[in-house]
Amino acid sequence: MQTLTRPVDSKSRTVLIAGSIALLVVVVLAYGSTFAWLVRFWYEVQDYVYGFLVIPFAVLLLWDRREMIKDAEFKGNLWGLPFLAIAAAMRGYSAYEFLQVAEALSLIPLLLGLVILVGGWKALQWSWPGIAFLTFMVPLPGRYADLLSRQLQQIGTHVSVYTLQTLGVRAVAEGNVIVLSNARLGVVEACSGIRMLMLFFAACIGAALIIRRDLFTRILIALSAIPIAIVANVTRITVTAILYETVSQELGDKVFHDLAGWFMMPMAIGILWLETALFAKLFAAPERETPLAFGTLGEEIPRDRESRFVHGREDAAAVHKETVRGKEDTA
Repeated sequence: MQTLTRPVDSKSRTVLIAGSIALLVVVVLAYGSTFAWLVRFWYEVQDYVYGFLVIPFAVLLLWDRREMIKDAEFKGNLWGLPFLAIAAAMRGYSAYEFLQVAEALSLIPLLLGLVILVGGWKALQWSWPGIAFLTFMVPLPGRYADLLSRQLQQIGTHVSVYTLQTLGVRAVAEGNVIVLSNARLGVVEACSGIRMLMLFFAACIGAALIIRRDLFTRILIALSAIPIAIVANVTRITVTAILYETVSQELGDKVFHDLAGWFMMPMAIGILWLETALFAKLFAAPERETPLAFGTLGEEIPRDRESRFVHGREDAAAVHKETVRGKEDTA
């Protein structure tokens, strides 16, 4: 498809920014009821309270990548129209089926389409991480949450039993219940880690997008959300079982349902920090640290190429100076 606009010079950049802000305001007004539902959901459901931080972090990602568009020439592209059509179809489906989640997710293709339509591919290369990260502000649909919750229940139960037996604590798994010597500890859906898993995914993917590492290291950090969630949840269950056996069931219940939930996130952040420190030792850092980008936008000239380019330009200037001096001497 052809471009819609000519390259944007410095004089018209202010107009483009003002128009983009006005367009963003229109989008917010059009999705006013959806944003109201999201805010109410974040406030009422404690496990999704991190949703309040998603939009500010997406803005931070855009600001962190601002050098990519400092001197870029934007060219709007009609390829944004298919994304707008997808967003319209999702909103229509959500209105027909009364699915708030689908309507909230339709904001992602809408923003992608508007970015391509107004700024073209270079604007998309700059903005796609921030737009994609907005996915985490939408709650996971119930059917997928239940499926993943059952899997995490089973994994948490069996790994916790193995850990307890290794530590010398008598424990046997009966379904999703851990049978101890003096009590039974149920790994219920609310404590399976499913909602914490979404928080861990947001933290790990956010870290992978913002750190200056190679693509392979970023992928490893993003995928580490699942093992981090399992380790944090198994630690929670194991500590509770030990308290059941050594102190009292009342204290174990208080730790399991109240205190442990507050410690899981700091524990996960600590594991993530140790992971990034380990990767820094195992994998060499890139020669020049740049934000994650696909294509050539934001690509910097390597030092050896830059050196050859600069020296070659200086040599050419010296030859030109000698030639002019020779002509002057001849004259």
